Amino acid sequence: MTLFLREHVALFGVILFWVVTTVVLGPAIYLILPVSVFFLWRRDLWPEMLFGFLMVLILSDMSPDIMAMRGFKTAKNTYIVALACLLMLERQRLAPLANVFTIFLPLFIYSLFPLIFSGAVLVGLQKTLSYALIFLVVPNYVLHNFRRQGWDFFRNLMLFIVVVLASQRLYMQLGPSWWSHLGGRFRGYFGNPNGLAMFSYLSFMMFTVLLHVKKDLFSFKGKLVIYAVIIYFLLQSGSRASLMSTMIFLVFSRFFRFSPFIGFVAFIAFIAVTEVVSNNLPAIVTMLGLESYFRLQTLTDGSGRYFAWEFAWRKINEGGFFLFGGGIGNDEYIMRQHYPYLRSMGHHGGVHNSYLTLWFDLGIVGLIIYFRGFFLIFLKASKRAPIALAVMFSVMFSITYESWLAGSLNPFTILLLIMLTVLTEDEILHWNESEPGEEDAHALEGPPVVEELPVFRPPAR
Repeated sequence: MTLFLREHVALFGVILFWVVTTVVLGPAIYLILPVSVFFLWRRDLWPEMLFGFLMVLILSDMSPDIMAMRGFKTAKNTYIVALACLLMLERQRLAPLANVFTIFLPLFIYSLFPLIFSGAVLVGLQKTLSYALIFLVVPNYVLHNFRRQGWDFFRNLMLFIVVVLASQRLYMQLGPSWWSHLGGRFRGYFGNPNGLAMFSYLSFMMFTVLLHVKKDLFSFKGKLVIYAVIIYFLLQSGSRASLMSTMIFLVFSRFFRFSPFIGFVAFIAFIAVTEVVSNNLPAIVTMLGLESYFRLQTLTDGSGRYFAWEFAWRKINEGGFFLFGGGIGNDEYIMRQHYPYLRSMGHHGGVHNSYLTLWFDLGIVGLIIYFRGFFLIFLKASKRAPIALAVMFSVMFSITYESWLAGSLNPFTILLLIMLTVLTEDEILHWNESEPGEEDAHALEGPPVVEELPVFRPPAR
C-alpha cells in the first residue's frame, strides 16, 4: 500500500487540486478537469486518467447541500468528453477496441428516437451522448491499460478504491456530522447511504471477479484487508438492498462455478424462498433482534419506494411513454415536477428502479433492446467465466431497488463496465495463455531465421 501511494502521489495531488479549485474558484473546474486529462495524457499516465474519472464521479455524487462541491455535478461532463477525444485521437494505438460498446450499439442508435417526445430535448441529448460515451470509453481504457501494465493495473485499481473508501474516515473529521451521515446512517462522500452501499457492493463483486480470473492477484493478507474495508463500509451504510445483492452474488457464484444449470435452478428456488421470507420479514427480523439495523419501521412501506414505483408507472401510462418513452432523462424531468407532492408522501429522490426508469426514458421497445444487449453480453461471458451469471442475477436484483443502471455518469455504472470488460475480453480472461504484449514482441522479431546448411557436392572427375 505504501508503494502504491508513493507511485501515485501525483494523482492524489491532482485530485486535491480539483477539490481546492472547486471550493475556491468554483466555475474554473470546468476548464481544469479537461486540462488535467490532457496533462495526464501528455505524461502517458493512462491508469491515472481512469482513476481520476472514477474519483470525479464519486465527488459528483456528493450531497448537493455541500454547496462548494456542486461544480463536479456538471463539470464531470467535460472529463468524459476529454477522454472520448483522446480515444479518437489514439484509436490506432488502442486498437483493437473492446467489444462492449458494439453489443449495445443498437440501444444508442434507438435512444435518439424517443427524444422526439422529450420535454427537455437538450438535456436528454446530453444524457444520451454521455451514456454512449461511457460505454465506449471505459472498456477501451481498461483494455488498453491491461495491455500496457497487465494485472498491475487491476491491482492498483483495487488499491485506489480501498484508499478512497478508507479516506472517508478522515472526511468525517473535516466538517459537521451531516456531511458524512444522513438519518443516522453513514454515507461518506456519497449523496446518501445507499450510494455508498452500492459502490461498496459493486467493488466487492468486481474484486471477486478479478480474483476469479487471477487468483494470486493479492496475497492472502491483502485479500483479507480489501474485503474487510469494503464489507465494513457496506455494513456502515445500513442498506438492506445492497447487502442482499452481495449475498445473492456470494451464494450464486458458488452454484454457477459448479454448474450453470444448478445455478439457474438455485436462482428459481431463491425467488420462491424470497417470496415466503418477504411475507414474514418483520417477524424474522424481530426474532433475530435486528430491528434497528434493518429499520423495521420502514420495511412495510419500502422506505417510500413502493409509492414511487406506483407513481412512476401511472405517469408512464398517462404521459404516453409506454411504447417509446420520452428520451433519456425523462424520468427526472417528470419526477422533479412533482417533488413537493412526493415529499409530502414520504418519498425523497427519483424512481428507485432501473427497469421503470428505462421504461420512462426508452419505452417498452427500448427496454427490450437494452436487455437484449444486457443478456447477450452476460451469456457470452458465462461461456468462459460462469461467475458472470452470478453477477448478472445480482445486478438484476440490485437495480430493482435503485436506478443506477439507467444513469451514465455515476460511480456505479463504471464499475459494472469494468467487470464486463474483464469477463468478455479474451486478452484478459486468457491472460495465462499469452501475456500482454507477448504477441507484439514476437511480431517485432520477425519470422525465425533458418540457417542454411552447406550442400555437399561430389568432386568433378
